[in-house]
Amino acid sequence: MALISKRPRWFYPFAGIIERCWQHHGACEHLNLKTAYDTETHEWLILASPVFQEVLGGADDGKQVWTAFTFNADAFLRAPGVFVERFAVSSYCARYDAAPKLVFVGKYRSHPIRLTVLLEPQAGSPTAEIIDTLRNEVRAK
Repeated sequence: MALISKRPRWFYPFAGIIERCWQHHGACEHLNLKTAYDTETHEWLILASPVFQEVLGGADDGKQVWTAFTFNADAFLRAPGVFVERFAVSSYCARYDAAPKLVFVGKYRSHPIRLTVLLEPQAGSPTAEIIDTLRNEVRAK
C-alpha cells in the first residue's frame, strides 16, 4: 500500500469538525490526528485518538494516563460537507486489532475518507501533555 502523508488544505476544516465533536471528560487540550492518502484505495485515511498524558505532582506523579471522552457521532454525521456511506464499531480484539474503534467511510466535500476514531490512545504513542497538579494546569509536553 503506497501512502502519501502531506495534508491537503481541506483537511484543516475537517479536523475542526472532528475537534468540535470530541468532548473530553476532564483536563485535556489535545487529540491525536494522523492522515495518509492510500493510493490503492484512493481514500484519505484519518486516525483520531486521545493522547497520553503524564501526571506531575501528587500521589500519581510520573504516572501515564489519558482522559476519557465522548465522540458526538450524531453531530459528525450532520456536519456540513460530511457524507457517510457506512460506519461500524469494533471492540477490543487481540486477534485482528487490539484497539476498540469507530470507523466512518464516506466523503468530505467530495474527497473520499475513512475516519477511524480510536476509543483509547494508540499503542506506543508518545506522551503529549503534562497534567501539572502543582500549578493546576494542562500543557503540551
